[in-house]
Amino acid sequence: MFENAGARVVQVSLPHTRHAIVCYTILCCIEVASNMARYDGIQYGHRGVDESSTEALYALSRHEGFNGIVRGRIFAGNYFLLRENQERYMVKAQKVWRLIFDDFRHVFKSGVDLLLTPTMVNETQTYQDFIAADNRTRQTEDDILTLPVNLAGVPAISVPFTLSTQGHPIGMQLIGKAFDERSLLSAAKWLELQAGFPELKIPI
Repeated sequence: MFENAGARVVQVSLPHTRHAIVCYTILCCIEVASNMARYDGIQYGHRGVDESSTEALYALSRHEGFNGIVRGRIFAGNYFLLRENQERYMVKAQKVWRLIFDDFRHVFKSGVDLLLTPTMVNETQTYQDFIAADNRTRQTEDDILTLPVNLAGVPAISVPFTLSTQGHPIGMQLIGKAFDERSLLSAAKWLELQAGFPELKIPI
């Protein structure tokens, strides 16, 4: 399709993107722990009703104000930030982050204008199938192809391309150079027109 339109298609390698999930998980938890520390129920955020002590107020306010996923990320982030763990987790994740950034930089410096990848490794599932699976496992599976662009700081867009044999949407992800959203959106519009993705009638 692209070659017929005059584009040159080449295969490239982004060798460190396979570590993006672990890298992102560590850095995300660190960011969450750092940013959520201010929500103590006194100056910011939800305030609990237990005023027997400052510690009790903190604990209740944060327990009621954050759900289990957020609390889990705060705990993990504080663990990664412990002095004895910083070199093992945070510093290594930052180094991998840089390697992923360099992967994209080298590819785009080689003359590539856009990257095309699947959006997900599996076809889109129904809501009932999604909630039946472990959300952490689903997140890992679904984000493996879209997380690297967030770490690399480059723009990307997912375009619905075709339907699976079960009638579920299959998307393609276009990735562009930093600050070149115009080329990315132009290519995405062209791809959308070429795909002719059918209008889906979703039952309510």
